[in-house]
Amino acid sequence: MTDQPAQTSPLHLRVAEMAVAASDGSLPLDGVVAGTATFADFGMSSLSFLRLIDSLENEFGIYVDLEEAAGTLTTVDGLLRYMDGQGIDVHAG
Repeated sequence: MTDQPAQTSPLHLRVAEMAVAASDGSLPLDGVVAGTATFADFGMSSLSFLRLIDSLENEFGIYVDLEEAAGTLTTVDGLLRYMDGQGIDVHAG
């Protein structure tokens, strides 16, 4: 694993790692953490994206409404904003 920026919270890194795992390692962790492009820009398939959403729902006990959140779940930051709206403390350190 590479060094992460100081402002990256443990949750930000965890969600990025989940995205990489859901894509079977095809996404670059550094790029996903940095948010330099969307998951699709990095080549994440729709099936991998659904695996990521399923993982988030299971690990954090949330429900992700894909229709309501369409277009906002394209990066780790977008996922964290959505999770914040679902009551997850995304700023916990």
